Amino acid sequence: MTKQFYENYWEGQNDYLSDFSLKWPKLKKFIPLGGSMIVDFGCGNGKILGEIKKINQKAKLIGLDVSETAIEQAEKDLSDVEFYKVNDGEKFPVKDNSVDFIFSSEVIEHIYDTENAFKEIARVLRPDGKVLFTTPYHGFIKNLLITFFAFNKHFNPTGAHIRFFSKKTLLDLLNKNNLTPVKIGYYGRIYPISHSIFVLAEKN
Repeated sequence: MTKQFYENYWEGQNDYLSDFSLKWPKLKKFIPLGGSMIVDFGCGNGKILGEIKKINQKAKLIGLDVSETAIEQAEKDLSDVEFYKVNDGEKFPVKDNSVDFIFSSEVIEHIYDTENAFKEIARVLRPDGKVLFTTPYHGFIKNLLITFFAFNKHFNPTGAHIRFFSKKTLLDLLNKNNLTPVKIGYYGRIYPISHSIFVLAEKN
């Protein structure tokens, strides 16, 4: 059921997602340069990987996604990037301690087995390697406003989001997996009602 949901989602979705203009100006400065191995976990149709390639043409790029449809679209534009289909709750097809940087934007809120995802990210990162997460922000004030004014819309059971992260719950998962936050920020609207939170973390 989950698999078909995302095959349907990516069918005909060949453009940038709607939040690209919000997040990319904030996030692109964290992309490492040089001969790095960079993984986009939840790469979708590959648009962000294309932007990463513009910043660092020397990097080895890998895209991971649950959707075969999305990967097929990405491969058309990025024939020199390695793409792998991954399933929720399973191991990544990437070696231990081999990745310099993982990018994962607006993905973890779609995952059932979040503990496995964080564990796998920590496994494949090399020591001192970094991961950049973004996810919709759920802080106290924003949650109150959602409850009073937009509960049914925000928590619509037909929507794709199944996890809702506060700053604390996100940091708890990072710390549990020996991933130390080095930069925390927000984008979209103004804090404390920001659209999303981003965290850059380093493997201990």
